Amino acid sequence: MRNSLRQRRARRLGQDDNSLNITPFMNLMVVLIPFLLTGVVFSRLAVLDLNLPTASSAQAATPPVREPFRLIIALHQDAISVRGSGLDVTRLALQDGKYDFAGLRALLVRVKASYPQEKSVILLSEPDVAYESLVEVMDVCREAGPSQELFPDISIGEVKRA
Repeated sequence: MRNSLRQRRARRLGQDDNSLNITPFMNLMVVLIPFLLTGVVFSRLAVLDLNLPTASSAQAATPPVREPFRLIIALHQDAISVRGSGLDVTRLALQDGKYDFAGLRALLVRVKASYPQEKSVILLSEPDVAYESLVEVMDVCREAGPSQELFPDISIGEVKRA
């Protein structure tokens, strides 16, 4: 109301109202500043001090690299094949139309005796092998008896037919 009195008086006197209305600008800043602050990406730079060995000390300090042990069991339609680092490929054929789980267990016990620290095995299966057979092989790989652990860390994959 006060503003309208000023405007009427200014019109009577022939003067224009030259006051600056900054309310829309303030509204814009209230919205724009938080929006821009949330879009800022904070990056942190870090400097790492590295002491690289010389070529002569690197050759003297590096022990010979040993190939990691791998035990691979492949479940085929007609047999189970076992191969691994330092092992001959062993093929256990079907007996009376069933997989030889007892032979597999005996073979895994011998491998575990040779490599007692190893716990992992890779289990590969053809796509048409029954799920129950796959589970049974996994059970055989885990333990030989109630207190004898064989290879509890099992990785599963698929093998293509040859």
